Amino acid sequence: MKLRFIPYFLLQCSWGIIQTFVGFIVFCCSIKDRHSFFNGAIATCWEKPYGISLGAFIFIPPKARFYNSDKYHFSDEEIQDRLLVHEYGHTIQSAFLGPLYFLIIGIPSVIWGAVKKSDQSYFSFYTEKSANRLGERFTGKKSMEMIDV
Repeated sequence: MKLRFIPYFLLQCSWGIIQTFVGFIVFCCSIKDRHSFFNGAIATCWEKPYGISLGAFIFIPPKARFYNSDKYHFSDEEIQDRLLVHEYGHTIQSAFLGPLYFLIIGIPSVIWGAVKKSDQSYFSFYTEKSANRLGERFTGKKSMEMIDV
């Protein structure tokens, strides 16, 4: 891990300890999956069909499963890269909000995913728009924007 990411990781392990601890448990359950470092976070490519961020831990699916291929012409690899940036944005939210992360971001995000209408982009909700912006700002890479899911 590069020295510039140490403050990020220390913040996740102090102010964001609740979600980082939960992320560590999920990481341990996914130990056989592929892992890498991404801007100070630990990224795991797991076999679940969705992405999630828990403190300093990011979990993303290996293949794009959910975008309108008629409207967007991205490869599976590009969608995975963009999803990684999006999920990294959630780790930044975690670092900012600490113990309030689940209340302000996590729970509303899960509820949104369960109740959104099929003609709405998952990334139009405030938690997801914010994650996209933060991910792009802190990585300099493209996120999910308004890709339909």
